[in-house]
Amino acid sequence: MNLVDKVKKIIERERLIEKGDNVLLGASGGIDSTTLLFVLIEIRDKIPFELGIAHVNHLLRGKESDRDEEFIKTIADRFFLPYYIKRVDVKEYAGKSGMSVQHTGRMLRYDFFEEVAGRHNYNKIAVAHNMDDQVETFILRVLKGTGIRGLSSIPVKRGNIIRPFLYIYRSEIEEYTKNCSIPFVEDSSNKKDIYERNFIRKHVIPLMERLNPAFKEKIFLLLQDLTMINYLFEERAMEFLKKEGQLEGEDILLEIESLKNIDRETRFRAIANVLTQMESKFIPLREHIRLIEKVIMGSRPNLTLILPHGIRVKRVYKKLEFTKKPGVTVTKSVFPVKIGENRLEPFMLYLDVSPYPNKLVEIPTDRNIAFFDRDKIGNLYVRTFLEGDRFFPLGMKNSIKLKDFFISRKIPKERRRHIPLLLSEKDIIWIIGYRIDERYKVERDTKHILKVVVKHYV
Repeated sequence: MNLVDKVKKIIERERLIEKGDNVLLGASGGIDSTTLLFVLIEIRDKIPFELGIAHVNHLLRGKESDRDEEFIKTIADRFFLPYYIKRVDVKEYAGKSGMSVQHTGRMLRYDFFEEVAGRHNYNKIAVAHNMDDQVETFILRVLKGTGIRGLSSIPVKRGNIIRPFLYIYRSEIEEYTKNCSIPFVEDSSNKKDIYERNFIRKHVIPLMERLNPAFKEKIFLLLQDLTMINYLFEERAMEFLKKEGQLEGEDILLEIESLKNIDRETRFRAIANVLTQMESKFIPLREHIRLIEKVIMGSRPNLTLILPHGIRVKRVYKKLEFTKKPGVTVTKSVFPVKIGENRLEPFMLYLDVSPYPNKLVEIPTDRNIAFFDRDKIGNLYVRTFLEGDRFFPLGMKNSIKLKDFFISRKIPKERRRHIPLLLSEKDIIWIIGYRIDERYKVERDTKHILKVVVKHYV
């Protein structure tokens, strides 16, 4: 079976291209994408569809990059095909983004392909990945320590991306190109061993094939098995997130205990999926997940990890929170408070003094109201929590650290800086909304009562 018939059979079996489709070919001008162009043109005689070409000039190889661009224009004109070209300084973009040149180039290519497809109504985007690409990618990922999740087959179809050459060996492509005298351009960087993929292609795979001529096929079969295992774990992870995931605005929360109770691989995928939901450009690595697992399995009730792309993973007692909100900025501002109305952000304090009513004042059930012995109180201020703060909780004879009070109430660390404190001179007399100080409570010999009411703005 010749290459055209073999690819046509793959296209029909996988339903990659159907009659009336509009297909955009992502082409570099190299042997793989150019040969795929010629094959698709042959197949168009049997499966009618429209065809266009998209090319990104990465500006990485000077005149050689410009040569590739001109080649694409020439080959497109030869077959009267529409073409779309974009020139972008990938090296400069990578420097600004902090990503590798290779990753940046891939991202910009696919972004451009999607942009062209959307603008010109192409419902399929064809790329020329082949069997050898799968094997090389597998070896690269093993060398980089990728977990099971990263060891899957490249999909023959994902969304609108199709790969008609995926089950074709590079040797078959080279033979067809030679026999049909198909022109193409060569990327000089493909000859340099400094690039990992080139080294694997030129040195590692030939050695493996000396040990077993069917090495590539064995890897491909292994990838199929791993893909099935990955599918099962991904399915479990998605079921877990559907059942246990909680949304709070743009934040995602998971119960610590539920994360502990699932197997490690499912937990890895669940966390990785959440991180990808937080930022689509973020590629979760094993190192990121291991750090998060330490937070989950550790004993510290409040802990925050800062990950790339501004993602924060916070343990808040029994929950794990994923957010992109910035951390809390600590303020040491002190606001004086007077009798009457005091407008503060984001609440209002109303203070009123009245004579002692000749009976003990009951502790109010409303957390936003507090009573004090006015004659014990000096100048009043409002501020937020500072390290080292102490007070005497109502009903206790000894002072405790405010931090310990917050911990006992399981108040998340990031919220503590937002809870206002009412002070008399330097003494904390009320953790507003929580507890007053024992020393300033109303007693039998109290002559004047200070009533404080807090009202939060809606």
